[in-house]
Amino acid sequence: MRLLHTMLRVGDLDKSIAFYTEVLGMTLLRRKDYPDGQFTLAFVGYGEEAHNSVIKLTYNWWDRWN
Repeated sequence: MRLLHTMLRVGDLDKSIAFYTEVLGMTLLRRKDYPDGQFTLAFVGYGEEAHNSVIKLTYNWWDRWN
């Protein structure tokens, strides 16, 4: 069994991506907006998902807790 990804909800997607890529050295693997659901997903990791576990950053556009 292998962990595919884990999800973290973030309050500021751009700052979170900067932290994981610039501080921890991960790569932004993909980022996609979902206008109908009003959220954005970004996947970061140390390698491609086929061979590594990654982190899914979820940003809800309507979230006001940040």
